[in-house]
Amino acid sequence: MKPAPYILTDISTEPSSDLLFNSSMMSLNSSMMNSTTINMRTMRFKALVFLMLSLAISLSINTHVVAAEPQAAAIKAVPVEVVSAHYAEYAKAIRISGLLENKSEQSLGFKVPGLVSHVYVDEGQFVKKGQLLASLDLEEIDAEVAKAKSVLANAQRNLERFQSLQGQNALSMDQLQSAQTRMEIAQSDLTVATFNRRYAVIKAPAAGRILNRALEPNELVKAGQPVFVFASKKTGWILSTGIIDKDIVRTQLGDTAELYFDAYPNQLFPATVSEVAARADAAIQTFKIELRLTGISKNTVSGKRGAQNLLAGFVGHGRIYPSQKENLVLLPLTALLRADGKQAEVYVLDEYDQAHMRLVDVAFIEGSRMAVRAGIQEGERIVIQGAPYLSEGRSVAVQ
Repeated sequence: MKPAPYILTDISTEPSSDLLFNSSMMSLNSSMMNSTTINMRTMRFKALVFLMLSLAISLSINTHVVAAEPQAAAIKAVPVEVVSAHYAEYAKAIRISGLLENKSEQSLGFKVPGLVSHVYVDEGQFVKKGQLLASLDLEEIDAEVAKAKSVLANAQRNLERFQSLQGQNALSMDQLQSAQTRMEIAQSDLTVATFNRRYAVIKAPAAGRILNRALEPNELVKAGQPVFVFASKKTGWILSTGIIDKDIVRTQLGDTAELYFDAYPNQLFPATVSEVAARADAAIQTFKIELRLTGISKNTVSGKRGAQNLLAGFVGHGRIYPSQKENLVLLPLTALLRADGKQAEVYVLDEYDQAHMRLVDVAFIEGSRMAVRAGIQEGERIVIQGAPYLSEGRSVAVQ
C-alpha cells in the first residue's frame, strides 16, 4: 500500500483561521473608520444647514417685526382730551398797580395868625361834620370885634346927627356924604373882624378823618398855614396808577375793575374807572387814571362780604376789564403745540377722530389761557391734552 502524498497546498492556498480573523478585523476597522468619517461629515453638514436655516428664520422674523411696527403704530389710537370751540365776547384785562388815596384831601388852617389855644383831635381820628378841631387864643380877636362894633356905633350916631342938621340947612351935602361913608367903612370893618373871629377856630367841613396833624397848643401859627390834612368820608377811595399807550386806547370811563391790596390779600374790592388822563406824563410817559372803589370787599376764600379798614398809601393791584371786546375762543395753553408771534399751531379733530394740524391767529395770552381770533370754526374739537404725541392724520381716542 502506497503512502499518502504530502499536500503543501493547505498552507499556500488556503488561509489559516488566524489570518482570516486578522484580515476580518482590519476590514472591519477600515469600514468603521470610513463610516465614522462619513457620519462626522454628515453631522457637520446638518449642523451647518441648521445654523443657516436658523439665521434665515431669525432674519425673516425680524424683518416682519420691523415691517409690522409702523403698521401697528399707525393703527393704535392716541388717548387725548378735547374741548369744543365756542366764540364769545372777551377783552384782555389790563393789569395795574398803584397807591390807595382819598378822593378828597383838604389842608385846613386858620384864617388869621395867632397863638394856638386848644387842639381837640389827634391824627387818624374820625370826626363828624362841624366838630371843633382846634382854636386860637381869642382875646386879641375878640378885642378887634369889639373895637369894630364901637366904631360902627359911633359912625351911626354921627350919621343920624348929620341927617338931622342937614334938614335945618346947617350942614352941607359933602359933610353928610362923608358921615355916610364912615358908617359904611365901620360896617365893613366889623364884618371883617367877625369873619376873622369865626375862622379863628377850625371845624370839620364834613364827616371824615384827620390824616395829619401839624400843630400843638401854645404854638404861634401864621394865617393860612396848613395844620390839618382832612379826608372826607363821602368822597370815598381811589386807586391812582398809570398805564401805557396800548392800554389807554382800550380804557374808557366806567370800565369795571377788581382790586386787592397787600394788606388784604384775600379780599377783592370792586372798582370802576373814574378818571382818564388826556395826555401822558412828561417824565414817565404813562397815562394817569383813577379807579374809584364802588362797594364792600368780598373774601375770595369764604365768599363773605364785609367792610375793611382802608388807609391812604396802601399798595394795590388789580385788573381792568375794558368794555371794548371782540369775538374770541379761549383755549388752555396745553392745546398750544408751537407759536410764532401772533400765530400758533393746534390739533383739530375731524369727524373720524383723526388729528389735523391747524394754524390759528392768537389775540393774546393771559395766565394759563390763550385767546384765538381766527383759524377755528365754531364747535370744532381742539386737542388740549396729548397734542405733542400726535402727527398729521393720526387716529385718537377721546377720553
